[in-house]
Amino acid sequence: MSTLKVREIDHRGERKVALFYDYIVNSALDNHTRALPNRAFSSTNKCWYIPFRDDYRDYLEQYYATCEGLEINFEQVKAENPNSERESKEAEITVLIRIDKVKKKMYVEHPYSPHLHEIINATRKGFWLKKQHCWVFPGNNENYTGLSQLIIKSGYKIRKIILEAPTETSVKQPEHINKQVMSLGSQEKTLLETYSHTILLKRLSPSTCKIYEHFFTVFLMDQRGKEIEHLTYHEIYNYIKAKSRELEFTQLNQTIAAIKFFYERVMDRERMFFYLQDEKIIKRGSVFIGFDELMDVCKKISSPVDKMLLFLYFHVRLEHDEICLIPANSREMFSDRYRLAGNNQEAIEYFQALIDEIQQTHQPGQYLFENKGEAYQVHDLQQKVYDIIHRYRLKAIYSAQYQYILDATTFSPKTKQMYLGAFMKFLEYHHFRHPTHIRNEEIRDYLVLHHEKSPSHQDNMVNAFKFFFEQVHKSEISDKYMIRPRKGFFLPDYFTRDEINGMMSVTHNIKHRFMISLFYCSGIRREELRQLKIGDVDIKSNHIFIRAAKGNKDRYTLFSRHLHGMLKEYLEKEKPVHYLFEGAKSGEPYSSTSMSSTLKRAALAAGIRRRVHLHMLRHSFATHLLEDGWDIRYIQELMGHRNIKTTSRYTHVVNDALNSVKSPFDKMIEQSRGGFTGNGSSP
Repeated sequence: MSTLKVREIDHRGERKVALFYDYIVNSALDNHTRALPNRAFSSTNKCWYIPFRDDYRDYLEQYYATCEGLEINFEQVKAENPNSERESKEAEITVLIRIDKVKKKMYVEHPYSPHLHEIINATRKGFWLKKQHCWVFPGNNENYTGLSQLIIKSGYKIRKIILEAPTETSVKQPEHINKQVMSLGSQEKTLLETYSHTILLKRLSPSTCKIYEHFFTVFLMDQRGKEIEHLTYHEIYNYIKAKSRELEFTQLNQTIAAIKFFYERVMDRERMFFYLQDEKIIKRGSVFIGFDELMDVCKKISSPVDKMLLFLYFHVRLEHDEICLIPANSREMFSDRYRLAGNNQEAIEYFQALIDEIQQTHQPGQYLFENKGEAYQVHDLQQKVYDIIHRYRLKAIYSAQYQYILDATTFSPKTKQMYLGAFMKFLEYHHFRHPTHIRNEEIRDYLVLHHEKSPSHQDNMVNAFKFFFEQVHKSEISDKYMIRPRKGFFLPDYFTRDEINGMMSVTHNIKHRFMISLFYCSGIRREELRQLKIGDVDIKSNHIFIRAAKGNKDRYTLFSRHLHGMLKEYLEKEKPVHYLFEGAKSGEPYSSTSMSSTLKRAALAAGIRRRVHLHMLRHSFATHLLEDGWDIRYIQELMGHRNIKTTSRYTHVVNDALNSVKSPFDKMIEQSRGGFTGNGSSP
């Protein structure tokens, strides 16, 4: 005999009919209840329930009539007005309004109330943050006054909290830090002031600024009496190493970050790395190759032993020592000893067919793989696998193996692709011999073949070779075999303002004209513009938010107020869905090729005959800002350069001192007072 208790409940402000019974797996009562239309489960009340209906008693008795041995008890409820109860509960709700003066936002929080939710949603001035469980509104007086009056008028209470902006008087440093600052010498105080000023330019959060300043102050105290600007890397490293014995992990990282910020961002030194722990070993385990892919690889292989080795090493992923000791009669190996990935019956049958073929052709004794009647040694078996890959030139295995290794690194996708492509071409040139069998002289000769390539191309090849040979295959290569090319110094090419204006005037397509304008007004990179979303352009502050840019860092750059009208016209005409610039298919970013073609056509139409590329607009942005006298550190932030040396190359283009220098030829003509007679005309 089963008992079902039925009771009316108030669930989340709505009237429901609750069903209580003892839960038994696969019982008739449980199965009937789970099949009930519109049923739902309440974790709070620990019961199933259905929407309230006036005839729920007759409805449930009729529904459970086929459930044998069931007794239904309808519990009596007190006669009360559910609406009045809900109204009294709603009246007790207090709405919390948090006003953030720093971010100029207003956050509204309240307990669960569908009625209140509808009231706030009807204003259409804010939106609901699902993760934070609150509303967010623009923080202005109009929104606060209107919303608070609406909430009070609807019968709810409000409580207001104002988060004041931090000021010099409200945010005080701890007393011991103030004492440290006071005890610093004049030189150290000057460095600290410069440090603090640079932090403000980098748009770091207030808490990060405070942490950096604290640990840099400690650093200045510890290095008192020394020339801080001229400390060597080893002196800094020894200091950090000594601190690693005193500080906790988080404090040590904050100390390193504060010191690196000073020397790399303030002093413009090269990047510093401090390896205080053992280096992470590159994992070189065998990669998994799917059965169908392995079958394609084995098509060109005739030997059953070679096929079996590749099958066990790359599909089953057994270690070399395990493969060496596999018995000759191992047809049922995957039923009693090992389990095949996915329990693929086709792969098991393939393995058993190879066993039979090896038995017929090689007639092994005790072990499946034997060398002169004995089991293979691990090293010999490993070399045999290398020889198989080399003999049959199995590019797919090399590619999969190295891709597996690269995926475990923190390299960017572009770097992974470049490393793999460069090394695969190198292996193909050497007929896919295993890298451990390639001599240093052969590496040098291969690099010599590419000496006419650009220095960047050669440098990338050296980086790829060093990674695979030294970190993956643990094969040290002397620098005399891997000589990096000397990089030339090239001044960045850029457009004049007249040239940019000319391209704008001859470009009539709104999408193309806005794209060229955006490149120039923001100094944005090509890939950054491709990934730009519609909401990343803030016309109120005239800023563009660039997320996950080069180096996986976010930043802000400029947006011109003169482009507001063009932006509006572009959005109304093109109607992009997701990205600001989309290609032929809606929702996909504009292709790089189309962007380059657009600029080249515009330049040709404007009468520009030299070679042009998209990056010239970025060069123009930086060059013209420098010409207008803007501080190079601001330009560094807008450009997203980690090292200011990258930005400083534009100063070679813009140099007022050079503009005042006259050629000695000009001086000669001036002194001769027209004595020179040439075909050219004087300016």
